[in-house]
Amino acid sequence: MDVTVNRLDPNVPDPVESRRRAAGRLVRIAYATIVFGVVAFFIVYFGAPFVFLGGPGTVSSPRYVVSLPYTVQVEKMKLVPGATVRSGEEIAEVISPEQDSIVATYMRALADLAGRTAELRIKSRVAQESLETARSYLRLTEQAAERIDAAGTSLAGASLTFRVEILRERASAQRAVVSQEAEVAESTIQLASLDQFLQQLHRRLDEVEQHFDKGKVFAPITGIVSTGLAHVGQSLVAGTPIAEILDPTDIFVDWYIPNERLVEPEVGNDVFVLFGNRRILGKIAQILPVSAVYAGTQQTQLLTRDRPATQIARIRFNPGAMLPPLNSTVNVRMHYTALSARFADWMVRLFGLY
Repeated sequence: MDVTVNRLDPNVPDPVESRRRAAGRLVRIAYATIVFGVVAFFIVYFGAPFVFLGGPGTVSSPRYVVSLPYTVQVEKMKLVPGATVRSGEEIAEVISPEQDSIVATYMRALADLAGRTAELRIKSRVAQESLETARSYLRLTEQAAERIDAAGTSLAGASLTFRVEILRERASAQRAVVSQEAEVAESTIQLASLDQFLQQLHRRLDEVEQHFDKGKVFAPITGIVSTGLAHVGQSLVAGTPIAEILDPTDIFVDWYIPNERLVEPEVGNDVFVLFGNRRILGKIAQILPVSAVYAGTQQTQLLTRDRPATQIARIRFNPGAMLPPLNSTVNVRMHYTALSARFADWMVRLFGLY
């Protein structure tokens, strides 16, 4: 049986019009999504500074630098970045021509003092041994001079030259006795002073050798080795770090607070530390009275001249929080109101990003 279809009947849908209507609906949905997405982006981008205060930060901890006061060359390195070391554990071996030069200087000074001490001891010994002879000769010359004076007129015929010779010998004997007595006394004083100086040099030499400890370098604390390690064969000037050790028991975040802010952060304010998709709760424990330029990567450090210095706040994590790795770059946010903080938390839980 044939059925006649009236295409002008309004109750019969037109297939072409139906497809056109469906395609137009999809286009309008896509267009609306793009428009509302762009509008939402600008709202979030320009409205976020009025909702929360955000800025970069670095996960850090007390840093202990291992270095030596000499120019050294690394012979052995027993650490790798991220390794855990214990206090007193050997971490490297170095050699130092400068330290050898210092030891040689001390040895030369000790040799010179030993020679000077030997000379003074010899002089003191000679003066002490000859002092009694000089005193005897002095007494003899004094007796001769007294006899000449006592004889008076009986020796009137004695020549003037003889009298002068006797007096000259007496004066020479007196000078010899005084000189030897002074030499003995001064030698004793100088020997005592040199002995003290020798002891000081020996202590200093022992301290230098003990501090260098044959080139062995030990860890000052128990901690985690940072990435800044010296390499085998590398020469380091005095004070250059051989290794850096971080204390894993005291982890915090140094937050570089932006200068443009609506509300001043205060100690005790709650903050969110963003590390990837993780949001870690924390509190402001301290606001440091100093400013610094944040440089998260080596590339941005080249632009620090044009970047303003910002104040630093120290963030402590809440108990039980899963801490990010040390030296990580994070983003810290502090909401201005509790309402915005709860709304952000609800959105995060809604989309499963907590």
